[in-house]
Amino acid sequence: MTIPNLQKNAENNRKVPVPMEVLFAPQKEQARLSSDGRFLAYLGPSAAEVSNVWVRPINGTEEEAKMVTKETHRGIHWYIWNPSSEYIIYKQDNGGDENFHHYAVELATGEIRDLTPYDNVHSKIIPSSISGLYPYDICICMNICNKTDFDVYKVNIQTGEAVLDTQNPGDVSDWLCDSLFQIRGALHYDLSDGSSTIRVRDAIDAPWREVFQWSSEDQGSMVGFAANPVQMYILSSLNSETTQLLLINTADGSVEQVIASSPKSDLMPFKFDLSKVLLMDFRTKEYVAVAFCYGTLKWTALHSSVEGDIELLTNFKDGQMTIGSRDRSNQKWVVTYEKDNATSESYLYDRESKTLSLLFLHHPKLKEYELGNTYPHTVKSRDDLDILVYLTLPPGLKAQNLPMVLRIHGGPWYRDWWGCDSENQFWATRGYACLQVEYRGSDGFGKKFLHAGDKQWGAAMQNDITDSVLWAINEGYADRDRVAITGISFGGYCTLAGITFTPELYKCAADLVGPSQLFTVTTKIVSYWKPRRKILNDRVVDLTKDHQLNQTQSPIFHVDKIRVPLIMAHGKNDVVVNPGESERMFEALKDNRKAVQYVIYKDEGHFLERLQNKMDWYQRVEILFHEILGGQVGPPPPVQNSGAILVADLISKHQPSAPVEPILVK
Repeated sequence: MTIPNLQKNAENNRKVPVPMEVLFAPQKEQARLSSDGRFLAYLGPSAAEVSNVWVRPINGTEEEAKMVTKETHRGIHWYIWNPSSEYIIYKQDNGGDENFHHYAVELATGEIRDLTPYDNVHSKIIPSSISGLYPYDICICMNICNKTDFDVYKVNIQTGEAVLDTQNPGDVSDWLCDSLFQIRGALHYDLSDGSSTIRVRDAIDAPWREVFQWSSEDQGSMVGFAANPVQMYILSSLNSETTQLLLINTADGSVEQVIASSPKSDLMPFKFDLSKVLLMDFRTKEYVAVAFCYGTLKWTALHSSVEGDIELLTNFKDGQMTIGSRDRSNQKWVVTYEKDNATSESYLYDRESKTLSLLFLHHPKLKEYELGNTYPHTVKSRDDLDILVYLTLPPGLKAQNLPMVLRIHGGPWYRDWWGCDSENQFWATRGYACLQVEYRGSDGFGKKFLHAGDKQWGAAMQNDITDSVLWAINEGYADRDRVAITGISFGGYCTLAGITFTPELYKCAADLVGPSQLFTVTTKIVSYWKPRRKILNDRVVDLTKDHQLNQTQSPIFHVDKIRVPLIMAHGKNDVVVNPGESERMFEALKDNRKAVQYVIYKDEGHFLERLQNKMDWYQRVEILFHEILGGQVGPPPPVQNSGAILVADLISKHQPSAPVEPILVK
C-alpha cells in the first residue's frame, strides 16, 4: 500500500481529538455463533464500561441482548460456547496475575461455576478437546502438582468435577486431544539444545513415541489430528524459510502434504487466534481456506467447496476480512471486516442465499470522528534487510514535518497488525504521525528474519528502529526535532534503549512495563516458563557467559546518557516483566537527577486492562508529549477510581529545557 502524495499536498484542517473514554472503552468484539446457530454471543461493555459476555437470538435485536457474565472490575477478553449451546466458558485472572480461572455460565439459570477453583494455579483449555461428541467435558491444563509443569485434567462443566487424566513427565509444553476425547499428542521440549519433538501414542494405554522433531532454529506446533487418526496437522518451518501448514503421518513421521505456505510470511495466529485465518471443513476435517499476512491479510481458497464463498466475502467490503465463527451445519458464518480508519463491522453470512446481514458495529461512537489512515511500507535496514513499518497519519493535516510518536510492539516475538488501532488513532487524532516498526526478531516474517534478532536487543534490533525513524524524517513525514518514543514490554525496553543509546533522536519518552537489564528480566520469570529458558539464553542473553553483552545492552547501566523526560509505569502484579525492572531503573534515574515520572498500577499486571487505568496513563503521556512536541490535547478524561500510585514526578524539577509551545495550524 503506497502512502499517497495527496495527503502531503492537502490543506491543513485539524480534526477533533477522539476522547480517551471513547477510544479506549471496551468495544463489541469476538462475535460467536452457538453451534446450533440460534444464538449470537459477543464481548461488549457493561453500563460501567467493563467488558462482559452478551447473548442474543441470532435474529434478535440489540435490545434483546442479555449480559450473562458479571464482571465489575476487570473485563473479560476471551470466551467460547460449549458444543451443546447451553454454556458460555470464559477465563479471568486476579489483577493481572495471570493465574487464570475458567468459569462456566449456564444460560438457562444464570449460574456461574468456577471450573478451576485453585489458588495460585494457571489454567488453559486444550482447544482440541472441545467436541460435539462430549459437549459437557473439556480438557484443562493446570500446574497444581508442580508449578513448572501442566498436567491434563478432564473437567465436567455441569458439575465442576475435575479428574487428573494425563500427568506431565516434566518435559511437555503442549497437549493434543483426538476426536474420541483422548490425549494422544504431546509436544516435548529439550532444555539442553532447545529442540522440540512431537510425541504420540496410538491408544490411551499405549507408550509414547517420537514422530517429528525440529531444532531451536525452527518454529513449530501441533494443530490437530485429521479425520484419519494416524494423520496430524502441524505448523512447521522445517526445510522451509517460513512456517507452513503440514499434514504428517504419525506412523513414521513423514510429511504427506504441504497444505499451505507463503514465501514471505509465516502461517501464524491472527491476534492470538489461528482459527481466524485457517478454515476447516468440520465434516471432513480438511482445511479449505487460509490467510497469510505480510502487510495485510490475503485469503486463498484451498478447496473448490469454498472458492465462491471466499471470493464473495473478500470482495463484499473494503478492509481486512476474518471468519470468526460458524454454526454446526457450516451454513452460517460470522465474518468481520476491519479497516484502518473506521470501526470494524461484523456480519452474518448465509452460505445458501449468499447474503450478508450486519450484526453490529464494533465501536459505533467512532463514526462521529474522522480517523487517520495506516499505510504499510518497507524500509531497508543498514544491512539490507526489509523492515515492514506501519505509518498512521493524522486526518486533515499535511503529511509533512509532523510531530511523530514511535510506538514499539512488545514480544519481541510478536508483530503489529494493520487495522483501526486505538493507540494509533489516539496519536493521529491529536496531530501526530504514529510509526510502528516490525524490527528483526518480530514474528511472522520467516525464521531467518526471526533469528537475525538473536542477542540483538539494543543493537541491530534497535538499529532497525532507528533506521525506520530516519526514513520517516528523510521522507518528510516527521519533524526531526519532534519525535517521541513509547512502547510496552520489549517495546518499553526499546524506549529505554532509544533514549539511552540514541539520545539525540528523541525529545521525550514513555515506557510501560519495560525491562531495564537483560540478566534480571530473564532471571526473574514465572516457574511455568521453564520451556522458554533455552530460548531466552539463545535469543536474549546467556546468563552463564554473556556478562559483557548484559553490561553493554542494558539501559540501566547507561542512565547518564539520557537527556529527555521519561514517564514510566508498571503493573504491580506483572509476572512477565518483574516490577523490579522499573523500580531499579527509576532509582537509577533519580540518583542521576534525570527528569522522570514513575507510576505503579496496583490492580494491573503486564497490560493495562481497566479503562480507568488506561485513561490515567494516556493522560499523563498526552500532557508530556504535548508540552514537548506540540500536538493537541483532547478533552480531560473522566478518570475515577484508577489504580494509579504516583511514586514520584521529577520531570518539572529536572526538566533540562523549557517545553516548546504547541504548534498551531493556521
